[in-house]
Amino acid sequence: MIETLADVERIEQVPLDRQIDFRTIGELLKQGAARDPRKAALHYLPNGDIDEPSQAWSFEELHGAVNRAARLFRSLGVGRQDPVAILLPNVPENYVALLAATLAGIAFPINWMLSADQIAELVRAARPKLLVALGPTPGYDIHEKCRTVIADHTSGLRVIEVKGAGGTSDPANDFDRLCAEQPPQPLADGEASADHDALYVHTGGTTSAPKIARITHGNVAYKCWALSAVRGTDPSQIVFAASPLFHVGGIVLRTINVLAQGQTSVIPGPLGFRNKTMLANYWRFVQRFGITELSGVPTILGALTTLPVGDADISSLRPFASTGSSSLPVEVARYFERTLGIQIRTDYGMTETTASVSVPTKRRNDKLGSSGIRLPFTEIRIVAFDNKGSILRDCAVDEIGEIIVRSPGVIRGYLDPALDRQLFVGDGWLRTADLGRLDADGELWVTGRARDLIIRSGHNIDPLTIEEVLMKHEAVALAAAVGMPDAYAGELPVAYVQLKPTMAATAAEIKEYARNRVAERAAAPVEIFVVDSLPLTGVGKIIKQNLRESAVCHAIGELLAAKLPAGMLGNVEVVQDGFHGSLVALTVNATENEEVKAGIAEAFARLSQRYAIRWQDDAGARA
Repeated sequence: MIETLADVERIEQVPLDRQIDFRTIGELLKQGAARDPRKAALHYLPNGDIDEPSQAWSFEELHGAVNRAARLFRSLGVGRQDPVAILLPNVPENYVALLAATLAGIAFPINWMLSADQIAELVRAARPKLLVALGPTPGYDIHEKCRTVIADHTSGLRVIEVKGAGGTSDPANDFDRLCAEQPPQPLADGEASADHDALYVHTGGTTSAPKIARITHGNVAYKCWALSAVRGTDPSQIVFAASPLFHVGGIVLRTINVLAQGQTSVIPGPLGFRNKTMLANYWRFVQRFGITELSGVPTILGALTTLPVGDADISSLRPFASTGSSSLPVEVARYFERTLGIQIRTDYGMTETTASVSVPTKRRNDKLGSSGIRLPFTEIRIVAFDNKGSILRDCAVDEIGEIIVRSPGVIRGYLDPALDRQLFVGDGWLRTADLGRLDADGELWVTGRARDLIIRSGHNIDPLTIEEVLMKHEAVALAAAVGMPDAYAGELPVAYVQLKPTMAATAAEIKEYARNRVAERAAAPVEIFVVDSLPLTGVGKIIKQNLRESAVCHAIGELLAAKLPAGMLGNVEVVQDGFHGSLVALTVNATENEEVKAGIAEAFARLSQRYAIRWQDDAGARA
């Protein structure tokens, strides 16, 4: 494992094209299967029950199943440039369909927890040849969502169904039956090339159509090589396969790279770590399967701090682990090092870089919070931009600026090329929109999102400075700070917190706690909102956009309530607008009149938000 930047530079002394042997996903899978064909590649527990028998797939069986599915897709008209949409939870057929689609065409995994309309919009954008989806299954509404997708897809979309636990499937379109009719040999037309698209991965927020990143075979092959170069290849690892397969980390790091190294994956049920029963038995799963790496996104790791190990034998866990997807609270990292002797560090990456661009090192505790050293042949700069979006200069050591990346893992662009103008700058540098700094050792410290900055009277506040303090409160499980509109300061910092299940604390107590500990007086949150649960994405990231909108509605609601007669103000919500981006939509319980309009206009005069009014008796809205 790399320890310093000098280690990376030594690896780079030999050109990349002389070091990388496998350039496609197909080659990576064959490499992994050849290590020990009869070894278990997957263990699957259909219900996520610690005591149920597991279903095992050897590498030989899995490789044959992937080849059969690739041949099936080819027989149904899928070519190298054709996407295959996949709408499945974490079941073995998801792994088979995903990998097979990269061999026959392009895999397009979709977050099955999105609304039917969002899924339909993604399908419209990508125009897949096939959709592999869960059939009618108790506890899931995927089949019902597919009806909306099919109705929306005017060109006709064939759906291949996977039979879920306790569910059914259309016999004529049953995935397992159709695959069984195909031979287990590789596709007759050979491998794709490194430049072919292998994956379409949707990314971005949940309030508008997510962007679709085009990830090539070469992007994936490079990333798997780089991770092996810095961490070594160890087929003895047994890892949790609980990450969603619609997320780049779950696809590349936790699936393709694991299989390429001949490691064994344990799928703890279709819902993975979202299954509360499975999560409660986390330590028993470690004991039963001999799991070697503590894994989970930071929100999962935070939950594990409340679950005692008890009498479970977790000696198989190695003393070093990494996480990603969002920042890991320092207090959580300290807990695991103090109680279990396991160092947990956070890597850094994103969909547009095909997952990690920097990886953590085994360093002393003063490096807690660092995202480690860049991968070989990956370049990271911290820069300042001018007001036209051009690079003004490189930042000094430990100076915070925007992170930009250039790497063989950087995607070629989005499916909609119009979006690429905001993605790249200079000579192939990708704008991450993340803030960070590089220290004197070349380690990357991610300090927040550029768009997450809270700007109070011209003072830039990094939300992380607030969140780190709140996470030290004994009752706080999760915390997120955002800006709330203010007529005087522009924005004021506020925070949303989720409490630990067995703990209690009032908003006033937590506010006082933060006020006494946040280093910058201007950064102390002016309000704390205690909520039952913070909104999370499918991979455990806090959806800050939802919280920003909540803060906007709260502030404007209070502002207008003071200016309008009691009961006149109805609903306040943030809606998406094709021209302005977003609008504050106001429902006013009155007929249209100039006096009320003038009062609302006065309230918004010093705010940056635009608004639209829906009068009680009006079928439309007016700005």
